[in-house]
Amino acid sequence: MELSNYSKNVVLLVLLIVFPFSIAAKSNSPCDFPAVFNFGDSNSDTGGLSAAFGQAGPPAGETYFGAPAGRYCDGRLVIDFIAESLGIPHLSAFLDALGSNFSHGANFATAGSTIRPQNTTLHQSGFSPISLNVQSYEFNDFLHRSQIIRNKGDVFSKLMPKEKHFSQGLYTFDIGQNDLTAGYFNNMSTDQVRAYVPDVINQFKTVIQGIYSRGGRYFWIHNTGPVGCLPYVLDRLLITAGQVDKAGCASPFNEVAQYFNAKLKEAVIQLRKDLPLAALTYVDVYSVKYELIYRANKHGFEHPLQACCGHGGKYNFNINHGCGSKIKVKGKEVILGKSCKNPSERINWDGVHFTEAANKWVFEQIVNVPTQIVGNCNFAAIFNFGDSNSDTGGLSAAFGQAPYPNGETFFHAPAGRFSDGRLLIDFIAEGIDLPYLSAFLDSIGSNFSHGANFATAGSTIRPQNTTMGQSGYSPISLDVQGVQFSDFHTRSQIIRQKGNIYGKLLPKEEDFSQALYTFDIGQNDLTAGYKLNMSTDQVKAYVPDLLSQLSNVIKKVYAKGGRSFWIHNSGPLGCLPYVMDRFMITAAQVDKYGCANPFNEVSKYFNLLLKKTVVQLRKELPLAAFTYVDVYSVKYSLIGHAKKLGFENPFLACCGHGGEYNYNRFIKCGSKKVVNGKEIVIASSCKDPSVRVSWDGTHFTEAANKWIFDQIVNGSFSDPPIPLSLACNRVNH
Repeated sequence: MELSNYSKNVVLLVLLIVFPFSIAAKSNSPCDFPAVFNFGDSNSDTGGLSAAFGQAGPPAGETYFGAPAGRYCDGRLVIDFIAESLGIPHLSAFLDALGSNFSHGANFATAGSTIRPQNTTLHQSGFSPISLNVQSYEFNDFLHRSQIIRNKGDVFSKLMPKEKHFSQGLYTFDIGQNDLTAGYFNNMSTDQVRAYVPDVINQFKTVIQGIYSRGGRYFWIHNTGPVGCLPYVLDRLLITAGQVDKAGCASPFNEVAQYFNAKLKEAVIQLRKDLPLAALTYVDVYSVKYELIYRANKHGFEHPLQACCGHGGKYNFNINHGCGSKIKVKGKEVILGKSCKNPSERINWDGVHFTEAANKWVFEQIVNVPTQIVGNCNFAAIFNFGDSNSDTGGLSAAFGQAPYPNGETFFHAPAGRFSDGRLLIDFIAEGIDLPYLSAFLDSIGSNFSHGANFATAGSTIRPQNTTMGQSGYSPISLDVQGVQFSDFHTRSQIIRQKGNIYGKLLPKEEDFSQALYTFDIGQNDLTAGYKLNMSTDQVKAYVPDLLSQLSNVIKKVYAKGGRSFWIHNSGPLGCLPYVMDRFMITAAQVDKYGCANPFNEVSKYFNLLLKKTVVQLRKELPLAAFTYVDVYSVKYSLIGHAKKLGFENPFLACCGHGGEYNYNRFIKCGSKKVVNGKEIVIASSCKDPSVRVSWDGTHFTEAANKWIFDQIVNGSFSDPPIPLSLACNRVNH
């Protein structure tokens, strides 16, 4: 079964109403869900049944949590990926009294839950006594008591949601599967099971209406998956050869699931009429799950109908020896229901539930569909990673201030920047109405409430095997910047919770998921090879490793909640005075604008692979919005057409001393010497930096940076071609 046009349209509508995971209902602005309240069964239980009736034992939880975590899976569930996508922690189970934090919502689901209460015990049938109506009672009680506890203050108040979170929260539902199998387990026919579906749906509607009456407005409702494709159904119930479809699934059970889904969809349509202030989203997980099972190999999975964790039989499922079950052999307890070697290649975990890998794939399909642009982003902060092209004071704080005349044009004093004034990152901050970024390493007068800058002059992607004194490369390579960000992410929230003045100088937790993450780094990695006398081919040979390391850092930022990435490629190295002065360049290697071809070719090769890396990251990190910004073309155009654009002498440093390019690596901008007992600046700035492109032989002037920013801000040189103000939006590629 292909994903239906209807389901694709529904999910697209979802994104326009509720998500990027949040593009929402009012003023075309992104939703900012402060909490999630989940209702369901084992497909979304994060510890409810385990808390009440005993922990799901190992190997459950082995893949992601490294230990049992209340989930009937090797790792995360779809509800976990939903929480991550919204930038909030995984949900604590309502019934779990140990270590739970409900400030961002609660999970009322329990494994084995049904919509209709069952007339059997948990031991008799495996169905939970915590049916959906009970979950709704729990929610009502939670809404009331959580606010009483919050009003008392102290530590418990920090673990409860604010009152307004109940009207601003997302209400998720994933339940109904067990209601269908319950009838079959009672030896009902397919017609008999279908006969009670309307009553199941009516009870479901009643719960939704009750939550709406208590302030719930945003509902995300999964239909039920293809029950006939689950090993425990295929193993336990009688199926004839004529009832098996092309995917190996049992048609009668899938048809019942489809009937349930049709009635559920009708109910959602009716609820939209009955509850006019609600946004109700019907999510077709049936089609997604069936597609995964039917085309498992195409999607990178194997043995779709075989449980990863189980014991024996055609489906590696045995109702008497489930996942993690143990027996005694010669007086010693051993695990009989073990997990398979690589759960990441399997769809089914234990005969009933999906693996983390399958859950992640399902989630990516229901959220990662082409979106249309729906309004400006409201970036709460910027977190920048880079080198001297975007360093606003990191190197200066750690190793001494960049001397005057740096900063003379705009700041009128040294300001940690290797320029006469503002950098691209400063104009980016201005462009989204944020103050300039404080350097992470600068402890004096810094304000991190709107982000932080981890860049330092001389930084590289790959750590260098030389000291800064030897090569000029910073010890704060990109991996170190990544560690600093991780530390900042954790410690900033600890300090904020202490209150007082420090709390006002640090970002809010939600700012990390609502921020713009900017990267401008790689230039120094390319020149590093040349400084070691490598050939162009040798430099090109290590570029893939550079981009692999860059990719790893971005993935770690994503794991911490980063969602909007603005990535600059490398500029034309062969047009920089310090490169042209330092390295041997023949006349034949100089292009029509006066730049050195070999170095520019390396830059273009780096950029080609960087763009491919970004394309791959879009596939691997489906909730992220990546903007690849071609600053190479902009800078090359500026240098090549300097005079036409109001600049002069593009290869002549404004601030320097001597030589063809007014650049001397031993007498850099701001260098001084003593003459007749008096210290004087010998590498001073030019008369009018505003008409110059190069500031000091390495970096651009403020005027050049401003011109470059003006070209890239509207998206003309971006992939996708969207402006900075829309960089939080994912666009179809």
